[in-house]
Amino acid sequence: MARNMTTVQKASSIRFGSAKFEVGEDVNSLIDLGAMKSIVFEETWDEMTVTSDNAGVIKTGINNHAAGIEGDLMEINLATLATIRGGIDKIDNITGTPKTVTNESVTLTGQTQKRLLNKNGAGTVVTAVTVKKGATTLVAGTDFTLAVDSAGFTVISRVEGGGITSGDALTVNYTYTPLSAKRFLSGGLGTFQPRVARITNYDDAGKEFRITIYKATPENGLNITFPEADAEDPAITPIRMNGTLDSSRVVGEQLFEIYDEQGV
Repeated sequence: MARNMTTVQKASSIRFGSAKFEVGEDVNSLIDLGAMKSIVFEETWDEMTVTSDNAGVIKTGINNHAAGIEGDLMEINLATLATIRGGIDKIDNITGTPKTVTNESVTLTGQTQKRLLNKNGAGTVVTAVTVKKGATTLVAGTDFTLAVDSAGFTVISRVEGGGITSGDALTVNYTYTPLSAKRFLSGGLGTFQPRVARITNYDDAGKEFRITIYKATPENGLNITFPEADAEDPAITPIRMNGTLDSSRVVGEQLFEIYDEQGV
């Protein structure tokens, strides 16, 4: 029977599960790429050597220090692909036919914003809005206000002191214009805007083990592989972000960071 050569030195340093892959213009605007598989982080460099007369080859350091994060993307979202590709593409939204909604029920409580069920594809406030409390038509700015939330939906909230009491049931009529399609256009723009790329692994307690590359650009163009009609896997897009030194950062911190809450 084989004998163990060692024992686990620190159980919390063993990582399980996959990781979330994010890309953005900076660390505060990262976009989750969604479902992926085969996510990998890799660091590379070239060794610098000097040959001596009496001691052979002497290794003196490294050159071309780089890092990369890659994975197989299973969600083909055009806006996300444009973010990954660093500004060399254009996205066009193609609007559809305006649609009218009649007597959508909304209950406003306190000052909480209530989202309408439909939104403009352009992420703007819906139009031709009429709000009624029973048979009474309410006034925008006096009784209620309209705004747009972070997802582009129109939200309505009551104005304190207006004609809406907290808990009132209202009906809302409005017109919204959805998108009918998106267009991804490429060609003629040849300068990448570097992106931040990050992968994050979570343990059962929600603690993070994450790797962040500060200045990354895509390695290759799009390669969308469609499987056979009866295959279990969806269409796959391989993504690799290659990181180089960010000279705007402090020397010694210019390539990547590994942040660990799990192993402490």
